[in-house]
Amino acid sequence: MRLALLLSFLVAVPAAADDYPHVYLKTDALKAKVYLPDAEKGFYRGTRFDWSGVFGDIGFAGHSLFHKWKDTHDPKNHDDIIGPVEEFGMEKPLNYDDAKVGETFLKIGIGELEKPKEEKYRFYHNYKIVKPGVWTAKQVNPAKVEFHQKLTGPNGYAYEYTKTVTIDPKRPEIIIGHTLTNTGTKPIATDHYNHNFFNVDGKPVGPDYEFDFAFPLKADGKERFPDVVKLDGKAWRFTKPLDTGSVFAQLKELPKEHPGQPYVVMRHKPSKVSVSINGSRAPVRFNVWGMKTTICPEPFLDLNAKPGETVRWMWSYEFATD
Repeated sequence: MRLALLLSFLVAVPAAADDYPHVYLKTDALKAKVYLPDAEKGFYRGTRFDWSGVFGDIGFAGHSLFHKWKDTHDPKNHDDIIGPVEEFGMEKPLNYDDAKVGETFLKIGIGELEKPKEEKYRFYHNYKIVKPGVWTAKQVNPAKVEFHQKLTGPNGYAYEYTKTVTIDPKRPEIIIGHTLTNTGTKPIATDHYNHNFFNVDGKPVGPDYEFDFAFPLKADGKERFPDVVKLDGKAWRFTKPLDTGSVFAQLKELPKEHPGQPYVVMRHKPSKVSVSINGSRAPVRFNVWGMKTTICPEPFLDLNAKPGETVRWMWSYEFATD
């Protein structure tokens, strides 16, 4: 895959053997490292998450947010990734049901993947990439980068996809905008979510992390959820460190309309740093997953586009200190 880098302000060159192509976005309040999609040299080349707009550290008020949560890194592993990252088709990618063993299905933001012999789609499986999508990346100004992918896949599926990552010049806020146009002959119907691998300065998950949602919390909790989490109205609180194992909860009875305020505000008490996560649409599902090194509130959307139609949506992250 050729990656056309149209960088007016900055040329991305790996700084060391263990680094990957990237650009920096910067204002007086925020600095973000953003990796560039590249099928041969990219920081992330797995088959789960969208390759564009993958973050490294986000620096704010002397702290590192969405810090790395794994001790090692394999660019081709499905979850060796950092920061606010997105996946299309976690439940089922385009053309998966119609593809026979050895044929391809389409994973938006990645490309065509080969279907192996299996009972059902596994988002955590590392599939073979048959045809990676071609990306262009353009740094519009020191605080904005734009990614574009155009892909024609199997069985009438095709799309054009644009993502922009922007730091607001007037406030400490990152906005991730999306435009998806169906250029094929088949309808596009897919789930889409942001995983939000969150931590502050690599500090372990536990009572130092607090979460306040925009709606009353009811949840189906699994794993260590009953042992370490207490829900109180709209508040999610850890009662003890999540030192071993993991926690998972699927939130229930979400509001059908956008709540009119951030989905969730995440606070780290020792650093006094908070992040307000919001979006342009009401989530249709909302999961929370975490382990010792990261905690992840995950808002889900359902996206639908008939042939010729375009859908647009955004996520926003506003940073603050108490």
